[in-house]
This record gives sequence, structure tokens and C-alpha cells, in this order.
Amino acid sequence: MNGKRFLAALLNLGVIAAFAWAVEHYWGWTRLLAPWRQMPLAVLALALCGMLASYAIRALRIYIAEADIPRGAYLRCLRLILLNNSINLLLPARSGEASFPLLLKRWFGIDLARGAGTLLWLRLLDLHVLATVGAACAAAGWTLHTQTAARIVWLLAGLAAVAPLVLFALHGRLARAFAGRPGKVAAIAQRALGGIPNRASGLLRDLLLTWTSWAVKLTALGGVLAQLAGLPPLDGVLGAIGGDLSTVLPVHAPGGFGTYEAGVIALLAPATEPSGALLAAAVNLHLLLLTTALLAGAAAWLAGLLGASSTHPAR
Repeated sequence: MNGKRFLAALLNLGVIAAFAWAVEHYWGWTRLLAPWRQMPLAVLALALCGMLASYAIRALRIYIAEADIPRGAYLRCLRLILLNNSINLLLPARSGEASFPLLLKRWFGIDLARGAGTLLWLRLLDLHVLATVGAACAAAGWTLHTQTAARIVWLLAGLAAVAPLVLFALHGRLARAFAGRPGKVAAIAQRALGGIPNRASGLLRDLLLTWTSWAVKLTALGGVLAQLAGLPPLDGVLGAIGGDLSTVLPVHAPGGFGTYEAGVIALLAPATEPSGALLAAAVNLHLLLLTTALLAGAAAWLAGLLGASSTHPAR
């Protein structure tokens, strides 16, 4: 296990070093960060508040939905979200997601299978929002060069948008099917389905909180990207969606270095000519997102240490 952790840390450091070298080689860090000097302080402050508010709403979503979480434990839910987000950014291929059910088990005693089911449900809701907003941006004026590409994009967006609704509709049937089957797999699947709401009120609650969370975050990040790259606000939001899609799907590198920027440019390419300035804006947006998430995660980790020390005073 120690060897695997060492290799993972070495991979992270290698990717970060390669990214830092590429930035210095092609732009230079001084030139890359220069646009922040012209960034209005109000825009930056609103972006930071928007990202932090998004994390707070995500924590509220878990706190309300999970009946096994004791009332009054909202701040622990917020710590869980911040830590999971930081770990997920640092580890490749979504492997950091494992921290979510593990922390639910450790802090609240929630079964690992149910925690994994909750995580799957939350990620499907995230994908639903990103796909729906992306499709709306496309309908508002984003065009693709070929009809085949347009059909593929609309098909994928439609599937992602309806995925959680289909799963909710099938929830009862799936639960009954697994309930009548013996064996470990059926038992695990049945517990995992417990992380999905079985009532329309639960579905509406989760959708409302998810949409609110993403609306705040995408507005904040889209505004920053529009300022950095000189884009219309709608294109800024579209670019922010592309970057976040690279983190929701299992394709991002450690820290999202490179893949986040590729996601931003991929969704903007049909509407805006790719350029060095656009890539630099995507890198700066990623740095803002990464710095905010890691500092928030570090604060959550430190709060846990201070809380543990206060409950076990020195004798």
C-alpha cells in the first residue's frame, strides 16, 4: 500500500512539474498571470464567494438527504465535501471519489455500499445539470461545423440530462428485483439503491439544490473566464462547463492539469477560434479553481485537527 501511495504521489508531482514547465516554456508565468492585474476585484471576490457557496449548497444537499446523518452535523458534511473535492482533484481518473463513501462510513456510520450509491446519484445529477445547460447554450447560438457532430452532441447531452430521471423512475423496480435475489452482489446493490430518493419530493429537492449549486458556480467561473478571454458571458459559461465536464467524467489527469484546459477549449472551439490567449485564460481559470478548492480542503483538514485536539485535551 505504501508503494502504491508513493507511486501516486510521484505521478502527481510529475504531472505538476510537466505542467509548470510547459507554462513557463510557452508563455512564462509572469506573462500568464498578467491578466489578473486588470481583473476587477469585485469580479474576483464574487467568483470566490460563488465557488464557496456552491460547496456549501452541496453539503446541504447531503445533510438533508441522508437521514442517518445526525441533525446539527452540517459543518461535518461541509468538511466532507471540501476534503472529497480536494482529494479528487489531486488523484487521477476519479480515484479520489473513494474518499466520499469512506468518510460517510467513518464519520456517520453509513454503509459503504449506500455511500457509493449516494455518490453515483450525486454525480448523475451533476452530469444532468452540465448536459442540460450545455445544450441550452448550444440552442442559444452555439453552432457545430458538421451535422454529424451536432447529432452526437445532442444525443450525449440528452442521455446525460435524462439519466437521473430514468434511474429514479426505475428505482422501485430495481429495489424489488434485487430484494428477491440471494447473494452478496444483490445485497450490495440493494443497499446502494438506498442512496437514491424513492419519492418525488426527494427527487425535486435534490434537483433544486443541484441546480442552485451549479448555477452559482458556473455563473462565477463563467464571469471570470469571460473577463480573462474577452468572451461574451454565454461563451464564458460554456467554457466553464467544458472544464467541469472534464472533472465529472473519468478522463482527467491528476489535478486536472491539461484535461481541464482541453475541456474548456473543446466546448468553445465551435464558437471561438482556439488561440494562445484562450488557452492562457483556461489555465488561469483552472488555477483559480484549483487554488480555491485546495485551500478550502486544507482549511477543512485543519479544522478537523483542531476539533480533535479540543475534544482530547492534554493531561
